[in-house]
Amino acid sequence: MSDRKTQADIEDDLRKVIAEIFPHQQVELTSATPLFNGGLSLNSTQMIELTLAFETFYDIELEPELLTTENFATLGSLSELLEELLDDEVSPV
Repeated sequence: MSDRKTQADIEDDLRKVIAEIFPHQQVELTSATPLFNGGLSLNSTQMIELTLAFETFYDIELEPELLTTENFATLGSLSELLEELLDDEVSPV
């Protein structure tokens, strides 16, 4: 059995992480939910908090060049990025 997480698995994980660090958020989180304008409406400090939370959750570290508005545009774009990073972590050398 593979340790590979699907994008859907990662989105579920992110929903849990977001619920833990932003318990008062009342937004239904879908793949298309914006993380900034509309949707969660995160500010830069909250983005850092979210980044640290999922880095801890997955035991990974994002390179600074990956911290872009495109990668953090929606729950789906963030989960897609994490899926790629996690695939690299479990891929055979």
